[in-house]
Amino acid sequence: MRTALLLTLLAAPAHAACQGDEAFSCQIGAKTLQVCYWKGMLTYSFGPEGKPDLFLNERLETVAFTPWPGIGSSLWETVAFQNDGYTYEVWTSVERDPEATEPRSGGVRVLQGDQTVADLICDRGTATPMDTLYDLKAGIGQCWDMNAQAWTTTCN
Repeated sequence: MRTALLLTLLAAPAHAACQGDEAFSCQIGAKTLQVCYWKGMLTYSFGPEGKPDLFLNERLETVAFTPWPGIGSSLWETVAFQNDGYTYEVWTSVERDPEATEPRSGGVRVLQGDQTVADLICDRGTATPMDTLYDLKAGIGQCWDMNAQAWTTTCN
């Protein structure tokens, strides 16, 4: 109930499903979570197919995308969108263990400051990988500085 209320209160006007190339998608119940890339923008949308409850845009140059650090039992990535004091952090994870019962998962964590107010998990088997975002950032001349944990334009 709290999640539904939060999403209703923060809902933007309904728009069509995001345009361009899909960077991530999954189903969460009857709703679709999507991150798309089009004309230098990343778009976050969440809600019923074709009529999302929330639709956010952010420039590829400034979006907070964190790639997999190269360690651990799963390959994971996140991308975060800001809106009115809330952060919508979309995540995806792929288990490297071929015996894993759930090899791919994803979802969105909604934060207000440092406080998690909702944590929605994609329906089993619907999460797609988010690996194109790294290539998109590199394509605009940004590179990931592992030590600083930040994107930079000073690539070595």
